[in-house]
This record gives sequence, C-alpha cells and structure tokens, in this order.
Amino acid sequence: MLIGEDYDKIKVTIFDLQLLEPNVFITDVIMAFISIVIAYKLYQIRKTGSFYNNWYLFFLIFGISSFAGGIGHLMFYYFGVWGKFFTWITGIQCIYYIEKAMISIHPMQGKQRTFMRLSRIKLLLVYLIFGWICLTQPIHEKPGLAFLPIAFNTIFGVILSAGVLGYSYSKTIHKDFRFIYLGVLIMVPSAVFFLMKINIHPWFDKNDISHILMTVGILYFYLGIKKLSDKKVKLALNT
Repeated sequence: MLIGEDYDKIKVTIFDLQLLEPNVFITDVIMAFISIVIAYKLYQIRKTGSFYNNWYLFFLIFGISSFAGGIGHLMFYYFGVWGKFFTWITGIQCIYYIEKAMISIHPMQGKQRTFMRLSRIKLLLVYLIFGWICLTQPIHEKPGLAFLPIAFNTIFGVILSAGVLGYSYSKTIHKDFRFIYLGVLIMVPSAVFFLMKINIHPWFDKNDISHILMTVGILYFYLGIKKLSDKKVKLALNT
C-alpha cells in the first residue's frame, strides 16, 4: 500500500501500441457499461417526468464519459491531456443532471426555483474556473490542476442533491429514496482515497478504488429510482 503518493503508472505494449494505466481503463469500462445498461433500462420511464428524464440523461452521459475517460488514460501517450477534456467537460454536466433530477421534485416551489437557480450558477462558475485553469495553468505538465474544480463540484453537488435532498425525501416523500442517499454514502470514501492518494496496489490504485465505489453507488441510485417507478410513487414531476 502507498499513501500520499502514487505508484509509477503501469505501461504495457500491445501490437506496438504504448498503453498507459490499463487497470484504470478496465474499471472505467466496467463503470461505463453498467451506466449505459441502466440508461437503457430507464429509457421508457424517462418520458414520465423531469425526475426520471434527468436521471436517464445522467446515466447515459456518465456512461459515455466514463468510457472516454478510460480511453484518455489508456492512450495518454498519443492524445496527451487533450484526451481528458471530453470526460472533464461532460463530468461537470453529469452532476448538473443529478441536481436537476433531485430539485425537480422538491415540494416547495419557492425553494425549488431557488435551488435550481443556484445549480445553474454553480454550473457556470465551475466551467469558468475550469476554463481559467486550462488557459493560465500548466495543465499539460500537471493535469490534476484542471481536474480539481471538477472533483470538488462532484463531491459537493452529489452530497447536497442526492445526499441531503435524498435523505429529506426519504422522510417526507417515500422511504425508497434512502437508496439514493445510501449510494452517496458509498461513494464518499472514493473522494478520500483519491484526494489523499491511498493506493492499495499498482494494479488497483486510487483511481480503481474510486471507480469501484462509484459503480456501487450508482447501482444504489438506480435501485432507488427503479423502486420508486415500480411502486408508482407520486412525485411532483416538474420540468
């Protein structure tokens, strides 16, 4: 185990291709596959309202983004930092869809409008900070600098929407919302492993741990959404 610093990245050569971090590619693909399958399962119920539609959009874009992220890691020698941009940009948008889904069913219209306005302001602010870092900082030498606003946006966005609102809805709307906030609780340690650089093994580093925890977390999200749909829980489905 290595804490506070990273193992040397794994490098493999296949058919003269120099591939980097195949371990991260594998866990990214697992996460992407599961997300796309969930999006497929939500395809029909997405038409029933904003809550389901925004969760469908989250899983669809998150799945595509995760696969692109895996390619960005694997083909870093060829694409460099540019291979990460698609995942970074779509990653910000994914969190917005979670926020929009959870806010759309808030029972108090005044708070709903306020929360939605704050979510849009945060979305714009994160993109502006991300753009400023990309234009002014040495991201080609230190790609992690560009990822910082995305990481913090993910942490706070998911905790406040799926976590806090999910817990509140489990008490006021239906108990099955508990699966959504439990998904957040499962995901939270991934931020600790990633930011503190806790690496178990070169083939199972902080990225892999984060991906596995996030995959389990989104499965809990889906479990909650599916149960609410199956039980036809009455939701204030606003657009």
